[in-house]
Amino acid sequence: MASGFAPPEIGSAAQLMAMAHALEQEAARRYRELAARMHLRNEQPLADLFQFLASIEEKHAAHILDSAPPMPAQPFVTGQISWDVPENFDEEEGSSRRLTPYRALAVAVRNEDRAFAFYSYIVAHAPDDATRQLAEQLAKDELDHAFLLRRERRKAFRRQPSDDLAPGFHLPSTIEEFAALTAETEFRVAQYHRRLSETLTESDPVRTIFAEIAAEEERCARQAAGGRGVQSSPWSLEPAIDDGLRLLEEQFDRYMDIAGRAKDEKIVEEAQRLAEATVRHLSMVNASLKQPAL
Repeated sequence: MASGFAPPEIGSAAQLMAMAHALEQEAARRYRELAARMHLRNEQPLADLFQFLASIEEKHAAHILDSAPPMPAQPFVTGQISWDVPENFDEEEGSSRRLTPYRALAVAVRNEDRAFAFYSYIVAHAPDDATRQLAEQLAKDELDHAFLLRRERRKAFRRQPSDDLAPGFHLPSTIEEFAALTAETEFRVAQYHRRLSETLTESDPVRTIFAEIAAEEERCARQAAGGRGVQSSPWSLEPAIDDGLRLLEEQFDRYMDIAGRAKDEKIVEEAQRLAEATVRHLSMVNASLKQPAL
């Protein structure tokens, strides 16, 4: 999956609408693909969610087409535009047998974020007020979609079986249990991010970011362990930026899930603090990739 796309120059509201129409159509197609895959997995609530999102995208596309301003010098053409439409979903992930409900929602969230980043870029570089106002509304729509998807992603995180990131994960009932979980998961993720940083080229700005994140995660793991040793099995995944982001997203969802369900106030406060730290890490990476954070 590409880490982002170079936004084309938008010279008018009509040109932006042409691009937005193409993006909405593409998003609708990809949501229907995800709906079909969730249906095959007997995940009907998720299939219904993606069908619902597809219908929203299609309605947006129809609204854009109906409301396109007249532009004789540059006619509004939806099927032929002078740039490639950015991919809104990861083809490899979308066809993977590992596409769990959580992963499907994570892919969708990430790409709603990319659409938001695109429209935010247009807001900052709009040639006139009409284009800027349109871009602001389109950006707000993408934020609304992403908010809905993040909420569903967190629900899916609770339902998914434990993976190799946190074997035997359960809701900690004491601050000591939470500290042990934090030490294990932070150290495990730090190992992956350290490996990832070492595989990236020195000219890649994300290399330094992931190295800094790994160092912070290692410090967090040592503090949570309280001087005790922390061990972890080696990763089988080949390092990739998208998986590095995914692990941060899973950490965020894990801490927010704990904060929302724990009865011990100390656990709630610590989980919220760690969630905030994870958002900062995501922001560091996404700023380098020119994508929005959570």
